[in-house]
Amino acid sequence: MHLTSAHGTSTEPILGLKNLKHASNNPEQASQLYPEINGFRLQQRTGAPYGLSPEQQGRVLIVGGAFVDVTLGLAHMPVVGGDSYAKELNVGLGGCALNVAHILKQLQIPLDLKVPVGKGPYAMIVGKQLQEDGYEPLVTDPQHDCGYCLCMVDNDGERTFVVVPGVENHMQPEWFRDISLEHSDLIYISGFDITEENGECYLRHYDQKQPHTQIYFDAGARVDFITSESFEHLLSFSPILHLNRLELSLITKCSEAEEALQQLEQRCAGPIILSLDKDGCIVTYKGERVHFPVTPQPVTDATGAGDAHSAGIIAALMSGANLAAAIELGHRIACSALSQIGARIAVPQELHLEPFFHAHQLS
Repeated sequence: MHLTSAHGTSTEPILGLKNLKHASNNPEQASQLYPEINGFRLQQRTGAPYGLSPEQQGRVLIVGGAFVDVTLGLAHMPVVGGDSYAKELNVGLGGCALNVAHILKQLQIPLDLKVPVGKGPYAMIVGKQLQEDGYEPLVTDPQHDCGYCLCMVDNDGERTFVVVPGVENHMQPEWFRDISLEHSDLIYISGFDITEENGECYLRHYDQKQPHTQIYFDAGARVDFITSESFEHLLSFSPILHLNRLELSLITKCSEAEEALQQLEQRCAGPIILSLDKDGCIVTYKGERVHFPVTPQPVTDATGAGDAHSAGIIAALMSGANLAAAIELGHRIACSALSQIGARIAVPQELHLEPFFHAHQLS
């Protein structure tokens, strides 16, 4: 139950998990300690160098909902029946699909973003921002407005959400007919978007993807609302799974981390990325388990940090990086998100792909 470091010394166990190795900054050590994780790249990117030209890069496909986010700051959450004063910190656009796309665009990763837009006051805000960002809506549905999300952030930066769903919860199979999968090297799926009847609308269309196309699944806190049929359908794609401890327990119905992770490892053939917040993340793949730590820092607002982590990982993978190096970029962009208000973050210049890879001499 000990964590083995790159130098063979043991440290404190994490979540009681067994057979953990500690990530190494030395490429040769990493290749020896965890060759499967260190060697994992997108199929079409195997052996490719960093900094691929736009002509060499494939595209990321992101289909999902967009919300109007209202972020409130308050000292503490009110008890049931209680009352708390709050300060409005931010009003903007959110939703996992849009958050990830916003970061990838800043990192100059080619992508296709498809967001349904409804009709109503929130749809007007969403439509205006999509137009400013250079995206056409997937569809305009007059039957529903877009949703909105009330995000409450306490003094520790922890957040609690209340979501009023909208058009994104009413996807129709015919809306996917014009979405081409031919040039997609990676398809991003948020668990929030494939709950209940929505799931098969997405997944049946993705059955038509190219054999090399990688599915990246970001679980989300409503992962237990995904039907068992849709979740098994998702796992048939051997996706990269990105989730946190709560989501792991929701998926497996198991509160003990070792048992839960073993159960998911047996069901999922692709890499599993288990976020541990201030303790970094654990990556497990083909019998290897590696802890990738992160330097803890003060939290202003944790909203969108998980999306930022995924976006950094995706950007690095799309640029030819291996999974171990991609986790490093994901960590750093997520840490940057923690210091910003709201989910629509600005990526610092030093974390753009070329300066990041150069500064850290990743290979």
